[in-house]
Order: sequence, then C-alpha cells, then structure tokens
Amino acid sequence: MAKAQGPAQPSPKLQALLKDFQQIASMSGYLNHSFDPPQLRLFFTLYGRVMVASPEQGLALTPQLQAWCEALSTRLREGSSATIMAPQIQVSAPQTMPDGRDYLVATVTFNTKVTDTSYLRIRTAILAAYQDAVKMREVGFVEETSVIEPNLGDVAGLPAEGVDR
Repeated sequence: MAKAQGPAQPSPKLQALLKDFQQIASMSGYLNHSFDPPQLRLFFTLYGRVMVASPEQGLALTPQLQAWCEALSTRLREGSSATIMAPQIQVSAPQTMPDGRDYLVATVTFNTKVTDTSYLRIRTAILAAYQDAVKMREVGFVEETSVIEPNLGDVAGLPAEGVDR
C-alpha cells in the first residue's frame, strides 16, 4: 500500500528553530507558527507589563509605555533587516490584580518568516525584545535611567527622539 503524499514535512532544522523561538517567546508572551517549507512562519505576542501604585499612575504612564512599544517595534524591524513585519501595539487601561496591585500592560504582536539564512538576525532582534519586556516587568520604568533610553540611540544610528537626555 503506497503512503499518501501529504504536505511537505518541515526539515529537522526548521523544527529546531521553532523550539528555539518558542523558548524565547515563553519569557514574556507566546508564539503561534506554521511550517511553509523551506520557511517557518512565526506569529509572536509579547507582553510589556509595568506595575503601578494606582490606576491614576497607570494612566499617567500610558504614553511612556506606548513610546516603549514603539521603540521596541523599531528595534525589531531594524534588527531583523525589516524581515519582521510592522508590529501592532495595544496598550490596555490600568488593571487590578486579584491581590489588589495595579498594573498596565501593552501587547505587541508581530510576525515573520524564518529561513536558514535569516534565522540569526531575526533571533537576535526577537531575543532582545523579549529581554526588554522581562526587564520592564521586573524593574518597571526607572525615572532617570529609563528602560528604553539605552537602546533608543542604537537603532541604526538614528537620533533618540522623545527622550530627554
């Protein structure tokens, strides 16, 4: 009995790349995917969360979180040589956790196609973005040494806009 020909199976290399990206995404979000040999399509969701003292402080920090997301999106595009499509950003209203603490969260969704040749630059850009999200979740926005400040000027030599130095 002949075996039915199904869709082309992804290479072991693409399967290994998927596992690597899933580990990165688990830091502060999640990842959906599809195989389209010889490439891998990745659909990321990244959460940027910052704890706030009150809903009012959350509202006051909303523009700063929006700016953080926009800077992160620019770094993703630049770092991946525009292989990562333009991210979509959504910043929520301040929310309260069951324990009574307040927080503000931004969702950044983006997608890309990965091949053997584009893997490294895409991985580097995405890893940096998820690491930034983890840093913000752990330390929040720090007044004079903002989480976004050190990286803004590094985007392809562009001037850092919107940051007082």
